[in-house]
Amino acid sequence: MSISRHVFRLMLPALLCGAFPLAAGPFVGAAHAAEIAGVFDAGWTTAYQSQDSITHMHQRLHALGMDQVVLQYAAVEATHLYYPSELDFLQDTQYKNNQLFPKSIEAAKTAGTKLWFGLYYNGENWYTPPTAEQLDTLTSRNLKVLEEIHSLYGSESVIEGVYIPQEIARYYWDGLRSDATPEMLTEHFLKPVTEAAQAKGWKVMVAPFYNQNLETPEKLQSFFEKLFAAGFKPDIIAVQDGIGANDAGKLHAEIATVGGYERAVAQACKKYSIDFWVDMELFRTDDSHALADSARLSAQLDTAYTAGAAKVIAYDLAVLGNDGLDSLEKWQLGKGNGEAAAIAKRRAPQTNAHSSDRKQDPLKYYKPDGARAQPGQRVRKYTK
Repeated sequence: MSISRHVFRLMLPALLCGAFPLAAGPFVGAAHAAEIAGVFDAGWTTAYQSQDSITHMHQRLHALGMDQVVLQYAAVEATHLYYPSELDFLQDTQYKNNQLFPKSIEAAKTAGTKLWFGLYYNGENWYTPPTAEQLDTLTSRNLKVLEEIHSLYGSESVIEGVYIPQEIARYYWDGLRSDATPEMLTEHFLKPVTEAAQAKGWKVMVAPFYNQNLETPEKLQSFFEKLFAAGFKPDIIAVQDGIGANDAGKLHAEIATVGGYERAVAQACKKYSIDFWVDMELFRTDDSHALADSARLSAQLDTAYTAGAAKVIAYDLAVLGNDGLDSLEKWQLGKGNGEAAAIAKRRAPQTNAHSSDRKQDPLKYYKPDGARAQPGQRVRKYTK
């Protein structure tokens, strides 16, 4: 059921605010809630929540039509583990929050949401492209994690597929080193992991990023066509819009031009029959960990759909922390009218979660240079 942009803008903070420290942001450009398909969950804060709190979060998301929840990682090398693994190379993990996957499955069953399970991330950003041998090791570990989570959860109907957490950018794989080519990346990593997941009946999603200061839309399109022609055939490319990121103060992407880059990726995906989504960034570019202003979020959303996105998902639940909730509440008080706010309050799911369920001082993070931050990083400057 569609609702007006104004009413949706007023309803969202009331629906999301509550006992669970959710910070998905006010997607004010949506003509109806279903235009925001879902969110990423990297697990930094949700891994500490009770079953009731996670279920409540999924119910709130479902009420907004945000039915896709992407659990960004199954495991982050040496630091985080989000499912009960018996793999040898994951046993020395520092934080074994290994109930996030099973708790999320139960929440999805209750709320009617769908899950994407991230795979293995070795903690290395690709500022320097790995060699073929390093990619082979990465592939081997991803395949072992894939096999294990499928053995545990392969029969669960709430799982849509898997998310490959390694992020792809053209300028890391096009001339930085003679062997760092799209074809090598595809043959030694992307293709074997994708095909293994699809053989198990799971879809595959990736979320590439780019910097529009370093390439034209045409070069970006050509890069993806090279990946696809070499045999990389994921089900979904959810390209990061890059609006929140910056490189040492230089904006990663701008609203005025981002549409051209999104259209370029959409064209490549259309040519090879791959679904095109947009991964919309919620955070500001000033390292403040604050929610972006409503006008920017509205423009991001409108731009993504105009460029041809089948769906838009948001990054992410934890990036704003409790400060994000404060921002939402202040924004509602400043913008709302009493009648719409009262309607939103009546419609918002009630919670039985208690304050003791919350993790105090939750980790905050953002994506420097477009890449996901490492666990526990609060500030990270990227320099070449």
